Amino acid sequence: MKKKYLLMISALIFNCTYSQIGINTPNPRGILHADGQKDNPVSGTSFTPAQQVNDVLITNTGRVGAGTHSPAVKVDARNSGNGAIGFGTSSLTVAVAEEGAVRYNTGMEYSNGNEWLPMLTAQPTVNKVIVIAAKTDNSVKLVSPSVAATTGLQNRQSNYLVGWTKVFESNSGSAFNASTGIFTAPRNGVYVASFTTDLAPLAINYTADPLNPIQIEAIWQLYDNTTGVLAANIVNTVKCVNTMSSNSNGNIDAGSNCTASFYMTAGQRLMPYIWFNLNSLNTAGFSLNNTGGYNNLTIAEQ
Repeated sequence: MKKKYLLMISALIFNCTYSQIGINTPNPRGILHADGQKDNPVSGTSFTPAQQVNDVLITNTGRVGAGTHSPAVKVDARNSGNGAIGFGTSSLTVAVAEEGAVRYNTGMEYSNGNEWLPMLTAQPTVNKVIVIAAKTDNSVKLVSPSVAATTGLQNRQSNYLVGWTKVFESNSGSAFNASTGIFTAPRNGVYVASFTTDLAPLAINYTADPLNPIQIEAIWQLYDNTTGVLAANIVNTVKCVNTMSSNSNGNIDAGSNCTASFYMTAGQRLMPYIWFNLNSLNTAGFSLNNTGGYNNLTIAEQ
């Protein structure tokens, strides 16, 4: 009986004295240290990268090192060997997984607390889309893209810019429809879109009116991935506004530009249009400045 008590006391003393646990090693470097190949030195603090690469340890600060004895973050797998980390699928909702969770679902996704979002780290299997186009005529679609194209821009009306001339398009060459002015995202991703526009000289012919400021707006309209172009299909709108004073009558050109970044899912559509209030006339007869390269469009996949 005395021997049993002595063994129990010895075990307690050992656990109190040695708070670190080593598996396959008598020389643990953390609270828990497993030496996969039993190749660590039995004493000392010098370990080669080849000895560390098969080790897993937990430090007294709660950090986990896989292949390294000095984890800099909560889980650290950086070393001279294979530092890849595998993530599995998850059916958890974002609310249950909470913000910051990561999963694999055909591609890598992370939770922002509201939805699972793709991690845009992988390069597409094809070249990224770049579109460059120029507009040198006055063809527009008024009020809605569903209306037939007409010649001449109208004051106080949404003038969707159609009839572009495609200068360059990488990838398949089919993401941008120059005739309709609609860009369709070939895949999920971030796209930077920019266009400039300029009306022909003498378009400004308006006296001061506090209820109708003299201005021109360049606007990007993002639609969903259906075929509809009604208000119900609008996903996002970005508007860039330029205003002019009433003493600008006949002195300056009226122009604007708009650059914006959009996260688009495959099939969503992007279209440029302008709205202006520069003249007391409400007729479809205004022209763009069709010389000098003022009216251009660029879309680039990031």
